[in-house]
Amino acid sequence: MILQKRTGKYGLAAAAAAALVLLAAAGCRFGIPDYTLTVVVEDGVSGNPESGEYVFQELTTVEYSYQAVDPTHTVEVLLNDSVRSAGAGTVVLYGDGYVLKARLVDLRGAWKMTLSYSDTSIPSPGEFTVTLSGADLTGGTFTDSRGANGVWTAVSNIVTLTYTDWFDYVLTGTVYSMQGSFTGEELTGTWSASRQE
Repeated sequence: MILQKRTGKYGLAAAAAAALVLLAAAGCRFGIPDYTLTVVVEDGVSGNPESGEYVFQELTTVEYSYQAVDPTHTVEVLLNDSVRSAGAGTVVLYGDGYVLKARLVDLRGAWKMTLSYSDTSIPSPGEFTVTLSGADLTGGTFTDSRGANGVWTAVSNIVTLTYTDWFDYVLTGTVYSMQGSFTGEELTGTWSASRQE
């Protein structure tokens, strides 16, 4: 009976010592999972983190910062192809398998456009679709679903749409957010656009 007590006492001490060794070996990370972040930096973009696969502990805040190699372009960041953000920010890892993609903003394609006049007594022209086309990311021509046309430029996060046959309407705003202000017919107002899939 005495032998059993001594064995139990030493067994408990040995188990406690082993647990402390394991905890120290784990660097106090016991129970905290590691998650993978895959980073894809497309052509024309520079910054950090660079393209590759990274492993972080759960709830780690990862900072990112990207710039366009050509300063006339604008950068956007996509997280898992769904969450869109500007070229600099942070992401907190709540799960595994995150993919962060840094790329240049390409405005070419169809956009649903909404305009509102500063003078609220003037009715809005309603929603219409504007389709931008061009040889590169910095400009080209556009048509809208009402039959009007014009030219557009997108330089250093400033976008300008100048109509050639809808009076003297000019829309200016930011490339990243695709919203801003407009003038036309001696009137002013605001506009916003959302990409059409």
